Amino acid sequence: MKTIFSVVLLLLSVSTLASINDSDLSPGLINKNLKSQDYFRADSVERAILRRNTISVRAVLVKNGKEQLIEGVKFDLTMGSRQRISSTLNEEFIWEACEAQSSFQGRAKLSLEKFRIQNRKGREYELLFDGTCGESLTLKFNFDSLGGEFFGIWNISNKITKKFNEEGLGDFLTSKVRISFPANGDYYNGVVNVTKGYQWDVVGHEIGHAIYSRARIGRSAGGSHRIDECYSSALALSEGWASFFSAWVSVDLDDEDAKFEYMVPRRAPLEIEHVPADVCIGPKNEWRVYSFLWDLVDLNNDNENINIGFRELWDISAGVMHRDINSFKDALLNKGLDPVIVNIVWDQNILNR
Repeated sequence: MKTIFSVVLLLLSVSTLASINDSDLSPGLINKNLKSQDYFRADSVERAILRRNTISVRAVLVKNGKEQLIEGVKFDLTMGSRQRISSTLNEEFIWEACEAQSSFQGRAKLSLEKFRIQNRKGREYELLFDGTCGESLTLKFNFDSLGGEFFGIWNISNKITKKFNEEGLGDFLTSKVRISFPANGDYYNGVVNVTKGYQWDVVGHEIGHAIYSRARIGRSAGGSHRIDECYSSALALSEGWASFFSAWVSVDLDDEDAKFEYMVPRRAPLEIEHVPADVCIGPKNEWRVYSFLWDLVDLNNDNENINIGFRELWDISAGVMHRDINSFKDALLNKGLDPVIVNIVWDQNILNR
């Protein structure tokens, strides 16, 4: 009987997740130029001469003329049918068997420790490139190409793993979080679905849903939602926590003008530090929920003086299944935090005072 009951709960949970509608968060329209394929190449390659037998391979994302390093990619180089060597991006190395003017082929199976980014066929991607002995390669990916969008998701996934390790939560994800890209919408239904990999805030939000669910932080609730309106308190908490998580992953904690770039195009850029007065007031609005949570952990003092750290917030959240943001507030007070300060943060964000 206990087993049957557990299965029923699991099915109900999956059903609830599948009914969440994040259409207000992102248009959710698949980029038709991004075809479901198993591999990709760089959009352009910059080459330079190095010493004999020396090879260097690095990769960058390019957006508005600025470059962002891509880290953690392991690859194999092969020359002819026999010679083979393994290395990691951004490391210069010597390959004794590699003679000047000899060409090689590179292949990287793009696997992460805690995440699995897969195409619509359910397969992980591969990166292909080629070069010549004695040269450095800089693989450049436009932020909105197939490879660029993939590595946008890759970088965020890597960042989450690093931040969790820094917080002493490295063992939390015991199985990989699956991310489907490109998907037919931005949502979480047991799998993180992403339409546009360059939308860092949306990607972080959808992964936030996966973390929220796995950590059993609060109750999940389905239904459509608009970020400036009120709806159920459980849905406001679920959506608000996911946005808070995205901010914690990608936004500087001391940013006085913290904003989301792509979330909710009709109101973008979305403020994180402040909630506009026309947004529905109270604990049933996700914008107010994520701003309240952000103010608890950020380092910018805007009429409040509190910083409890992400790990402390996690410790009063994980496994608790909070019913709403009011339950979060009660947990903070039970932890012994100054009620005057907690109420200042609450009034600023939830009640718009």
